[in-house]
Amino acid sequence: MIKKLIASALLGSIVMTGFAWADKNTQAATGSKADKVENIKKQLKVMFGGEEADKVVESDYPGLYEVTLGTEVVYISEDTQFLIYGNLIDRKNKIDLTRRAKETAEKAYSVKRKAILDKQDQTATIDFKAKDEKYVLNVFTDIDCPYCAKLHNEVPALNKEGITVKYYLFPRAGLKSASYKKAVSSWCADDKQDALTKAKNRQSIPSKTCENPIAAQYKLGQEIGVTGTPALVTEKGTLIPGYMPANILISRLKSEK
Repeated sequence: MIKKLIASALLGSIVMTGFAWADKNTQAATGSKADKVENIKKQLKVMFGGEEADKVVESDYPGLYEVTLGTEVVYISEDTQFLIYGNLIDRKNKIDLTRRAKETAEKAYSVKRKAILDKQDQTATIDFKAKDEKYVLNVFTDIDCPYCAKLHNEVPALNKEGITVKYYLFPRAGLKSASYKKAVSSWCADDKQDALTKAKNRQSIPSKTCENPIAAQYKLGQEIGVTGTPALVTEKGTLIPGYMPANILISRLKSEK
């Protein structure tokens, strides 16, 4: 999301460096710190096409403000002339301030992510249920993703440990791709679990179409910060990007309880 927002901010602007921009119409607010923050929020909303920042606070560097958008962090000068996308390092104290801010943002966003997933139609996913369910793992998956297939082959091991896997279909190549068509065929199959397993194992399945939730799930994934697959989301809303071996994943879920 952040890259798209920055790209929109650059439209009509003069690029100063690889990670900063300038606009002749920018101006610093006078008055209290609160006034300055409100001005920055107002300018950011214009830059980002109506998207509002989740948080704007003074950074540890004088004159530079820390902006949180979802789980991403950028910096902006007080007069909103310069937007910086990169890590801010405190060399004296040997602290990666951006990494620290992102970790804080991720914890806060996990709550929001959980709330969003809790509102979803629980019958609109392809589930591999554990007999003795102790955990539910939400997985955004792509039919043609090799690491998604690798994770899927470990689902029996996860089920054995009481982990139900709830699949959301997320064709990375988009809604006009071959992966999307395979996802639709899997969803529309009489036996969704069997069709999904075969498709992930590169076996052919009958081509089918029907009313399906895949476009909505693709949008949902983008909303909660999914940028690649597999993307794992725990019951507490924690996003785990990428493949994780079953034994490590089991330990991770147990430690989160």
